[in-house]
Amino acid sequence: MKKFLLSLPLLLLLAACTQEPVVDYKVWYDWPERYLPDFSTLGEPSLQGVKDNLDLVGLDDSRDHFCVLFETSLAVPSEEEYSFRLCTDDGSKFYIDGELLIENDGAHAPIEKTVSKTLGRGRHALRLEFFDFDKGQSLIFRYSTPTIREQELNPRSYFKEDRLTSKKGFVKPQVREAYARYAAWKGDDETLVFPILTDVHTARRFSYKHIGYGATAAKIFGADFMVNLGDIGLNAYPATVDSEYAQWVLKNTREQMDKYSGVWIYTPGNHDWDGGEGRWHSEQELQDMFQKPWLERAGGNLHLVPERTYGYYDIPSKNFRIVFLNSSTTRTLGENYYLFGDEELAWLEGVLEETSPETGIVVLSHYMPHPMGRWTTSHPTTATMEANLKLMDMLSEYATKRTIVGMITGDSHTNDFAVYNGVSYFVTQGYGDCTLAWMLPTNRHAFFDYRQTLCIDMIAVKPSAREVHTFRIGAGGADFDQVFGY
Repeated sequence: MKKFLLSLPLLLLLAACTQEPVVDYKVWYDWPERYLPDFSTLGEPSLQGVKDNLDLVGLDDSRDHFCVLFETSLAVPSEEEYSFRLCTDDGSKFYIDGELLIENDGAHAPIEKTVSKTLGRGRHALRLEFFDFDKGQSLIFRYSTPTIREQELNPRSYFKEDRLTSKKGFVKPQVREAYARYAAWKGDDETLVFPILTDVHTARRFSYKHIGYGATAAKIFGADFMVNLGDIGLNAYPATVDSEYAQWVLKNTREQMDKYSGVWIYTPGNHDWDGGEGRWHSEQELQDMFQKPWLERAGGNLHLVPERTYGYYDIPSKNFRIVFLNSSTTRTLGENYYLFGDEELAWLEGVLEETSPETGIVVLSHYMPHPMGRWTTSHPTTATMEANLKLMDMLSEYATKRTIVGMITGDSHTNDFAVYNGVSYFVTQGYGDCTLAWMLPTNRHAFFDYRQTLCIDMIAVKPSAREVHTFRIGAGGADFDQVFGY
């Protein structure tokens, strides 16, 4: 039997090439400039530590005006051409072995840059400089070679997160805690009850699983239907630059929605139009994916407008009509970021007119037309503001002769409630991240770890008391319940 002896230098090289890279990071808060600093002049960092990848996961995304220095190394087993892709909001610079390869400095929306370089065998020093000015932040770093599919430094971290989110022991206890509050409030009265999922796009890679967790909540509460208020994530990075990822999101979202045996109500969000790499979904495609599948289950009670993503769902047994709107008429391509179009508003007016005065009308939308629901940095155009006011005035007019329960939306990643001319408006937080500087004075947000906590509002309407009670499942608990009349 032959023995093979490896030299110590070779053993060390092999160990280096198989060990997962560790990323050292340093964060400095209160960086006021619109460009990267000279990090050597900054002094002691506000925060430092180690992480798996060159990204912002685990850092405080509620803050603006900070800069980060990442340093690590990449083990190269054999000489090969490496391609690096970096997309950041705001500025960044990327170095290998001290050489500046990507210059993407300045305050700006997400900008992607790529570069290729042949790297020799051994370990190479990586340095990434990043800063955030305001209005959100993002950092995506990937690399690939002819033999390595595009990946992060430690792609196995995805599998670790997947295993963590697969431990569903946290789901039913949180649902049952909220159900106990609901049962005590409900008593023997009849209710209309449904859970709302919204804005799962910012709850990281495996957030789609929470749609399936919502189905568990619907079963325990005996829900009449389920609601997805949009922002599944097809127009959020990395889907916009990766059509394969976008299709992965679609596939898994639908699989989770299919776990519920009843009817889903879906309203398109501003992050649902992109199919990846510039391919935009039409309203017909979104209707085919997220609205038509439930037609047979609805037994003729689900009414969809042809080639549009708005309609209504009747529940004759409880005398309710659920109207769902598309608040992204111009998508994100035009200057009107959010807009209820004239055609849609004319249709809505007709639906309200034909609805029996005794039938309770619930209006659903991704975007909130009331000022409390807008991102303070969105700067709605005149056309958007006029459409918002037209919609709210229409609901107020019909509230004098119809039973308008209220309008419920997502989008803002906060909770809030207001009444305008006799109509109640409620914003549900959902899974979206929140930047404190963007919040309006009346907004609230429950910060939580989506891997261990749900964030679902169960909406219950009690006709005998003309009352609506929302029950928070998970994040914030009973402190985020809301009660209002109609």
